[in-house]
Amino acid sequence: MDIQSLNIPPEVKREIEEFSAEVERRNRGEVPEEEFKRFRLQQGIYGQRQDEEQMVRTKLPLGQITSDQLNCLADFGEKYSHGILHVTTRQDIQFHYVKINDVPQGLQDLADNGLTTREACGNTVRNVTACHKAGTCAEEAFDVSPYGKAITNYLLRHSLTQNLPRKFKISLGGCAGCGLAPIHDIGLKAVVRQENGKEVRGFKVLIGGGLGSFPHAAKMLKEFVPVENLLRLCEAVVSVFDKYGDKINRNKARLKFVIDKLGMEKTQEHFEEEYAALESKQYDPIVVPEESIPEVPANAGNSEFDNDAEFQLWKDRNTFAQRQEGFFNVQIKLALGDFDVAQARAISRIAETCAGGKLVCTVNQNMMIPWVREEAFGAVYGELKKIGLHKAGTEEIRDITCCPGSETCNLGITASRGLVEHLNDKMENGLTFPKELDDISIKASGCPNSCGQHHIASIGFHGGAKKVNGVLAPHYEIFLGGRVSEDNVIFGTPVIKVPAKNAPDVVRTTLDNYQAEKSGDESFGEYFDRQGKKYFKALLTPLLQLPDIEEVPESYVDFGSKEKFSLDDRGQGECAGALTDLIQNLLSDAERANFQGKLSLEKGEYQEAQQKAGVALVACSRALLTTEGMDFNDDRECLTKFQSLIVDMEIVSPKYADLINHYDDSQTSADQEKAKWWLEQTNSLAEECKQVNDKMQDDKSLRIRVGASDKKSNGKKGAATTQEKIDLLGVKCPFNYVKTKIKLETMELGSTLEVLLDDGEPADNVPRSVQNDGHKLLSLEKENGHFKMIIEKA
Repeated sequence: MDIQSLNIPPEVKREIEEFSAEVERRNRGEVPEEEFKRFRLQQGIYGQRQDEEQMVRTKLPLGQITSDQLNCLADFGEKYSHGILHVTTRQDIQFHYVKINDVPQGLQDLADNGLTTREACGNTVRNVTACHKAGTCAEEAFDVSPYGKAITNYLLRHSLTQNLPRKFKISLGGCAGCGLAPIHDIGLKAVVRQENGKEVRGFKVLIGGGLGSFPHAAKMLKEFVPVENLLRLCEAVVSVFDKYGDKINRNKARLKFVIDKLGMEKTQEHFEEEYAALESKQYDPIVVPEESIPEVPANAGNSEFDNDAEFQLWKDRNTFAQRQEGFFNVQIKLALGDFDVAQARAISRIAETCAGGKLVCTVNQNMMIPWVREEAFGAVYGELKKIGLHKAGTEEIRDITCCPGSETCNLGITASRGLVEHLNDKMENGLTFPKELDDISIKASGCPNSCGQHHIASIGFHGGAKKVNGVLAPHYEIFLGGRVSEDNVIFGTPVIKVPAKNAPDVVRTTLDNYQAEKSGDESFGEYFDRQGKKYFKALLTPLLQLPDIEEVPESYVDFGSKEKFSLDDRGQGECAGALTDLIQNLLSDAERANFQGKLSLEKGEYQEAQQKAGVALVACSRALLTTEGMDFNDDRECLTKFQSLIVDMEIVSPKYADLINHYDDSQTSADQEKAKWWLEQTNSLAEECKQVNDKMQDDKSLRIRVGASDKKSNGKKGAATTQEKIDLLGVKCPFNYVKTKIKLETMELGSTLEVLLDDGEPADNVPRSVQNDGHKLLSLEKENGHFKMIIEKA
């Protein structure tokens, strides 16, 4: 692909040409899919749940774009995608259903307009976010925009950030909480100090925050760092992460886990070392342009809607006065974060003709047009009404955040978009809320990973699965009481897991109760704190049940779907699986603990007996969770995942939920009856886990699958064999074999797999093990100090 455009910088031209060449090599079968995957992720290209379909994510620093750039994005959606633009919680715009062969030309189209997808995905520094009102907020200490853009420009394509242990997220906030600092790897809050009679700009620095399956609140690193040292600080923190993050176990690789492992004091020591090492490095000064007001076209005004109640509501809920007198930010509510090509072009036109030609994607998955005069409200509203984007209610209860869920994401369990679409429909068509509920937030994720930010919502949902009446059904774990400011975060408490079709009733029941029982101006978070988890669990317990499938079959079907609910097409995580011997060792640990508990019971040492039963419970949990690529140092985290992924899906009996719920009791008070009950239960659990393990061995699989009809191979090879590659250098035994076996399970018969192994035990053991499984070893050769093994899938 020869790129002729004069507008594209040389390094960007080179990247696009290299990507085009890799696509060609991939199409010819010269590049293993695993190797191509790493390459495309760095360029912001994700594989979808659907075969051969890609998601393309643009990287829009601070979410700020121009009208011309939005037109370019609309063109991309029309030419290469399915016509929908999706705003993410990191202020990006992404496209789904893009063919890989269309991507190179699409990247050139974007680059012609100053847009890139580079490092919007993968183990890099993701899009730097900021308050969407930055530069216009009346309450901000100063405009953080120039500093956010400087961080983006410095770290983009930086050699340090090309192969981080895991993704890394940075945010900036200038006021009370829009920057969401406590949930970021680096959270920066604007601060102004007085020194020697002068104002000095700087940032309060938090590090190690994050959501995901195990949310962590960021910790204080610096009370104040002056803006001239900002790039140096960011580089030092990223360097600590790069050096001490776990590059083998990606499930424990975020900065929050580094701090867990080392402690904040030791992490701070390492930071100071890296910061000092950068003292002599010269950084370009951050250019802060003089504040100016963009040229805004004159508008004669439009009085057509002055007596329209819907317009007045929109004006009240969707417009916000800027600190620049006479100007307003106008927010556009996007259901599910989506808008189509025609709507995008119309919004661009509105920004150009009624404002300053600038737009911002918000972390709440909406669009904002700054620099609108009040006399233009009628014209703006009228144009938005023509395209169906005139609904009131941004940054309040009707403004629901969600991730793509199982609709397109490989890891999605439930259709979170379907749930939110249903809630949106109810809210827009009859379900009313008083203004006093505006501060309540609702967020939904299709799996525990929190891409929909359910942990920081007043009412949060994350997708799961569980059998009801013997049938696997989509479910949601309900989180209540979450909230976040620029200095602090309180994560929502998991309260109960309900069938997906009952999730809307959770919202109604919870809010009705809050309105009826709250005290004065008590916020929902304060009300939840006062009432507690047990109160709300009892309140929502009636929503656990579903009618028999014969009576209401649609109750077992996910929102937005007509198909039987299944997890069969759910993708693998990066560290899925574990070796049979590892599982067996853990189950042996459980048996041993149960036996020791029995001896303690016979001696009348009831507390000791219960504690041994608790050890057995954790060992059983760890054993089966290895099939999901999970291992935990924290017993409570382990048990929580065991319930969600093993017990709730009835891989073992659901009765063991009682063991998990009362685990803490096993470590405290005890008597003969309790101790006997604990040991009976954990002995029974260990036996069931052994049966599950035996079945996996019979099936020659290390992945437990539930909820789908059996799909048996016809034993025939595909028309063309393919070769894939997996790099296991640095991966210890037995996990190198585990990953090889898991990878082979996903491949067609007759395909070949190239595996890179360390010298020594890995090169000795893994080839022999895969041959014992019946696969054909084609070659094993030493090169550059390691071994390359090629296997044919049998």
